[in-house]
Amino acid sequence: MTGTAMHHDFQMISTAEHVPSARRKTAEVLVGWGMAEQVVDTACLIVSELVTNVVQHAAVLSPTARVALAVEESTVLVLAVADAHPLTLKPLPAARSPGGHGLFLIDALVREFYGRAEVVPDPATGGKRIVIRLPLVLFPG
Repeated sequence: MTGTAMHHDFQMISTAEHVPSARRKTAEVLVGWGMAEQVVDTACLIVSELVTNVVQHAAVLSPTARVALAVEESTVLVLAVADAHPLTLKPLPAARSPGGHGLFLIDALVREFYGRAEVVPDPATGGKRIVIRLPLVLFPG
């Protein structure tokens, strides 16, 4: 991977059948950028969980989700998923079931790789953007 800034945006329809497409597109872009397999796998899991949350909790006000992939300073992978719904969810404890563990899983992955997660309001849509930053130097491989 070079020091050149990399950025790719795409939009997904907020329905369950489009979640695998978000995962495939994320993999395609990151593999094209020369990312290690563990980076690609982790990013795909995070993006698919975030898009799934849009489908399950925001689709009524957000018929599409915007996904942004970027590399900052050649050392940080940025994953962002935005929707037009103002609701911000919180991770559920691991002991709860069924479902509701997507944000818990994302939070665990972010902590494992010493990353950061933030929710940024989007005044243009009234919604929010969830931004995950993962330092690439901490991934094995």
